[in-house]
Amino acid sequence: MKKIKSPHLEVNEDWLNLKREQPLFPDLSIIDPHHHLWDVGFGKYYVEELLNDINTSGHNIKATVYIMSSSNTKIYSKEGPEEYKTLREIEFATKEGKRSDLIPNNNVKVNASIVGSLDLTHGNKLKPVIEKGIEVSEGRLKGIRMLLASHKDPRIISGAVKSDLGLMLHPNFIEGAKCLQDAGLSLDFWIYHTQLLEMERIAKALPDLNIILNHIGGPIHIGEYEGKHAQTHREWRPAMMRLSRLPNINVKLGGLGMALNGAKFHLDDKPPSSIELSDTWKPWIYETLNMFGVDKCMFESNFPVDKGSCSYGSLWNAFKIIANEMSEDEKNKLFYENAAKTYKIKL
Repeated sequence: MKKIKSPHLEVNEDWLNLKREQPLFPDLSIIDPHHHLWDVGFGKYYVEELLNDINTSGHNIKATVYIMSSSNTKIYSKEGPEEYKTLREIEFATKEGKRSDLIPNNNVKVNASIVGSLDLTHGNKLKPVIEKGIEVSEGRLKGIRMLLASHKDPRIISGAVKSDLGLMLHPNFIEGAKCLQDAGLSLDFWIYHTQLLEMERIAKALPDLNIILNHIGGPIHIGEYEGKHAQTHREWRPAMMRLSRLPNINVKLGGLGMALNGAKFHLDDKPPSSIELSDTWKPWIYETLNMFGVDKCMFESNFPVDKGSCSYGSLWNAFKIIANEMSEDEKNKLFYENAAKTYKIKL
């Protein structure tokens, strides 16, 4: 893995404050199944910052899921066996969740579940590591995500490190993923649309492994795909259609505020309204929903990454606008139930 300059859009609080919205349907219960916490060169985002975004948004966030990030590779242990070094991030996420529980008048279960990081190419050597991860998380560890997003075009980046190509094809990868399956953990995938069929191989080999595809499958709109939205769609759709036929794959609807996914709102004088966001995101989200169905999808914030494009409040308002014509049961699944089931959250 090669460390790179942050590809995330800069968060400008003054810009975001130029347009604030009241929450739509404020009583709708939400589990945010995808956010990060970090303290890096491009900004600190810990429990306090997350709760500030949640509380000022007015949305009814009941719980959140911590997702590992490339930005936290800097806190990995420098000592001990290689396969254990990533446990340091799980310890960090657990401590942040416990700190949140002690904040007076806080009703949000932050880091109710944790998706940590393990290198699946270690294969069966991960069995005791997984046991240790569950132990240090005090039961919060519910899944793993490995740094996999990669492309031969050096301009196509989405994290603080660049992963090697072909890691999903490593001879020990499926063995390592099976260790997760045997331990009852899920596997999150953040990959680009050009890698989707590599993931299909994993899903077919391990039909009992619960897989969560992040950010609607990572359609690329930068680098060699800049300005070629039709080409991106032509490559993305058939791959997603193939994945939609596999019963063990779920999809997170979000991540569309990233530069990689073509976000340009940060170039405007004022931040986007929820209507502008929904108009831009709706085609991709509707198409994903039509392929995978309401039972296999969930909305996500991807904060603070997507905060470079919009506020937390506007983001969830946009999702509510997109889901406005759905039944109450369908809304409950997309905003709460599917996340609770996937990440085993009981409130």
